[in-house]
Amino acid sequence: MREAPNKLKWYNCCARTQSRQKVDPAIEVMTEPYDIIIIGAGLTGLSLARNLTVDGLATNFLVLEARDRIGGRIHTHMTGDGAPVEMGATWFFPFFRNLFKAMQTMNLEIMPQYMKGATFYESDPRSSPRKVNQGDDGDMFRIKGGTGNLTTTLRDNIDARRVLLSQVVTTINQVDGGLEVVTRDKTYRAKKVVTTIPPQLLAHSVTFNPALPAEVSKVTRETHTWMGDSMKGAITYSRPFWREAGLAGALFSQTGPFVQMYDQTSTNEDRFALVGFMDEDVARLPYEKRKAKVVAQLVRVFGPEAGTPLDYKDTFWGNEEFTMPRNADRLHRHKNNGHSVYTQAYMGGALYIGGTETSSHAGGYMEGAVTSAANIAKRIKDDLH
Repeated sequence: MREAPNKLKWYNCCARTQSRQKVDPAIEVMTEPYDIIIIGAGLTGLSLARNLTVDGLATNFLVLEARDRIGGRIHTHMTGDGAPVEMGATWFFPFFRNLFKAMQTMNLEIMPQYMKGATFYESDPRSSPRKVNQGDDGDMFRIKGGTGNLTTTLRDNIDARRVLLSQVVTTINQVDGGLEVVTRDKTYRAKKVVTTIPPQLLAHSVTFNPALPAEVSKVTRETHTWMGDSMKGAITYSRPFWREAGLAGALFSQTGPFVQMYDQTSTNEDRFALVGFMDEDVARLPYEKRKAKVVAQLVRVFGPEAGTPLDYKDTFWGNEEFTMPRNADRLHRHKNNGHSVYTQAYMGGALYIGGTETSSHAGGYMEGAVTSAANIAKRIKDDLH
């Protein structure tokens, strides 16, 4: 629910490699060997790319992203009325020290989550929502300009031409001098490869030749995916009627479909939205029915002014193919996050498994993502010297 706590010498062996491997003629082989390939342009992947650039560890790198956008589970969606709403990672917390340091170097700022006024609680569908004057929630912050401003700024701090979208990795092969990364239509080669996609997705979607050790395969399959079982929703209005009524716009409900919701007025305070977590059972309904249930709930809570929204958007991350494998096992929250298998390199020391779930510090949060990136950058530096 809430995001709070709880030397490498390259051997040009293309001809020898292809002579002993069957290559699909439909696959274009990219002959340039990269120093490092990063799989995933989410917060970990882009942070790592920036770390490599700033530290001078690698200039000849490539970031491969399966989606047609960067960010991964950071997704600032623009609604039809121009409101930036967070479908993924949203809140910044005081223990995000590594992220805060990184943001300072990029001149990114945070702002408090608006919590002025009363908060609503729904405990039973037969009972009226009740107001509680709980005051400011001082441990919750948002990134100015939207969470997407973080990943966009990271991309802008590296050579953006090295970030390739719509590159779905299917296979990683160990070859002379490094690894071969095969996507649905291209093949790339690199001395080292870092995967930053959720380990559970990695285990279900990428084939390794040779196979990873059995323990590693087991742990990756059984590593909980942050946001993988979450549903986020956003509804926008022409004016912040809740603020005008002395309300925080916050809601905690055992009734749903919103079970936890907050004010998400834009940084410039010219777009007005309520955004939060939803009961994932509503994901089974068609869009219009989901929207209708949300509007009905907010009318019940805030009154008739909530009945005329400008737009509604929701995202069930369990249905996102580049976040969660289809029909994957449900795992308890944070299971295997920061497991020791993620501290080692595999496939001849050329493969690193990263991502927020692999971090022993704040695994499963944005803080874990930047920590993972920093740790892998250090390991690469140590391995190269």
